Amino acid sequence: MKKVCVATYCEWSSYGSVMQSLGLKNALESIGCQSYVVKDRVAPLTKIKIPVRIGKSPKSIIVNSYNSLIRKKTEKRYENSVKFIKNSVDIIYYNDYETLKKNPPVADYYIAGSDQIFHPDLCRPLFFLEFLNNDKKRLTYAASMGKTVVSKSKEEAFKDLVSKIDTVSVREKEMVDVLSKYTSKDINVHIDPTFLTEKEVWRKYEREYKLKKPYILVYAIYWDRKLNRELKKLRKKTGYDIVLLGTGFSTVYGNKKIYDADPGQFLWLIDNAEAVVTSSFHGVAFSLIFNKKLSAVVNPALPSRINDLLDLLNVEKKEITSVLDFNLESYNQINEQIEKERDRSITYLKEILEINE
Repeated sequence: MKKVCVATYCEWSSYGSVMQSLGLKNALESIGCQSYVVKDRVAPLTKIKIPVRIGKSPKSIIVNSYNSLIRKKTEKRYENSVKFIKNSVDIIYYNDYETLKKNPPVADYYIAGSDQIFHPDLCRPLFFLEFLNNDKKRLTYAASMGKTVVSKSKEEAFKDLVSKIDTVSVREKEMVDVLSKYTSKDINVHIDPTFLTEKEVWRKYEREYKLKKPYILVYAIYWDRKLNRELKKLRKKTGYDIVLLGTGFSTVYGNKKIYDADPGQFLWLIDNAEAVVTSSFHGVAFSLIFNKKLSAVVNPALPSRINDLLDLLNVEKKEITSVLDFNLESYNQINEQIEKERDRSITYLKEILEINE
């Protein structure tokens, strides 16, 4: 069995990073590869205590008081998320990048991807597989940049890192034009690795979150406070609870707020919602995987991540107040396109990993 080392994000604080790591792991296992994620940071503690910061301004007092109420729930989320990652994703932790570079992990192949590993403001050498000797190929799958403008101060470093990649696979088609300035390699576009795992398999990872009433789930990364009016109208219109899946102090409206959901409960909350309102890329991704009624809120400053996905799968765009009017029959076509993209991506992985059937 071929062993594959994957350099990517997989953090307790980001549901999407955990799921994309797990999605790629499942895909690699499906083609007969054993894989693990490599991290240039120490392993997370089993438990943590989140400090409550004290501020003197009225706003700080309000925020800190609110945070003190949700601190224990966040600590619970941390504990259960770390446990989920440990049980679901194989990870090798190094204390720092220099330690990793001096004693690189042993594998037959090395892949960087997915998520925002190519973020040009960071240029993290781990995610460009810089720790490898030149005799090892640097492979990528569905890498994302987060932003597509490379600052002048980072341009030389970014070009040096990108030019060493042997196979270039990106998640957003907008990245093709950006990266073509820095590499002569062909640039492939592939769907996020969460789509490489079918919904029936994702459901095996779900963990129920006890809710008494039907609900519409809100999961926001970007948010404009003006949209809270739309959420209140939606609650009045439907009678459903508006459940906010939060990750800290938030100005997003929700008559019920959840701060302690682990990754398995994240999946369950999306899968069992009457509808989903989200500005998160992976919130959109799992809404589509689970065939949910969806209103995708796009950050105007960073529109490509969600818009590319919606355009690729030909998903109708619904305003928040009309989310329940989403046509579920359209999933016949959406699911066909997902399957097509999944097959194309698996073919690519087999090619770069030299798997002959």
